[in-house]
Amino acid sequence: MSAEVKSKHPVSKSVSTKLAQQEYNRINELVAEGLFLNSADFVRESIREKLKTYDEEIVIRNISYIQMKEEIINYVKKNSEVDAVDIADDLLLNVFEVNKILVELIKEGILGEV
Repeated sequence: MSAEVKSKHPVSKSVSTKLAQQEYNRINELVAEGLFLNSADFVRESIREKLKTYDEEIVIRNISYIQMKEEIINYVKKNSEVDAVDIADDLLLNVFEVNKILVELIKEGILGEV
């Protein structure tokens, strides 16, 4: 009879990434200020926070294509330096539809490159 030995700690995996020097320096500043135990603590907390945003219910408005197009045109006129994700988030629209409309508006000459 063999007995399974269960670890007291959950299985963990490592993820490595490269950061810009400025990001690396800022993380180390936050650690030095005592906000995090170390850089790994910062990364774990950041990942947990980001994952929480995906666990929240995402609300997407169901409006006509024409209305989406009009709202996107108005949004881009009022906001500089935007992308499809910003527009979709702020207007509660599907990001793929927003991107499709942006491409269409650029081809039509209504908008410049976004």
